[in-house]
Amino acid sequence: MEDMEKKTEEMAVKEVEMNQRMAKRVEWIDRQTYWYLIQLLGIDVDETEEKFPWNIEILRKVFEDTVAVLNKHGYNICDPYISTPDTGRQYRCTLSECGCKSCNCQDEFMEKERLLSNIEDAVATNGLKILDGDKDSIIVRENSTDMDFEIRVSRLAG
Repeated sequence: MEDMEKKTEEMAVKEVEMNQRMAKRVEWIDRQTYWYLIQLLGIDVDETEEKFPWNIEILRKVFEDTVAVLNKHGYNICDPYISTPDTGRQYRCTLSECGCKSCNCQDEFMEKERLLSNIEDAVATNGLKILDGDKDSIIVRENSTDMDFEIRVSRLAG
């Protein structure tokens, strides 16, 4: 049992990071959003530090609202992110939930990790205990019967 707890902790600690293209896109979006707001406010570039200091909360809010408007009008936007659900299994945004429909930022899609993360959320919500897991599966315990189950996700050919 101690080995399973250790493996579960190791699985939860593993951090997923954005690849270089994703990080560059996020940085570019933030810089362009900041530039846009400076123009709207009519602030001289030399005065930005004093009159409108960089505030990522404002930049992200403006970007998110803009994406919502563009989506409403049928435009798809690439907004790279790392999802960190309560269960701890991180994954990069995937085509199934990303607004861009065809991503130029991704070099590896993490659909399997997204599916496992959603399954872990459902398992926890339904009172099952997650005992262990790896990149392909999770092991859960049904408490009332004290039975353990393995849930495996693998990609089918084609």
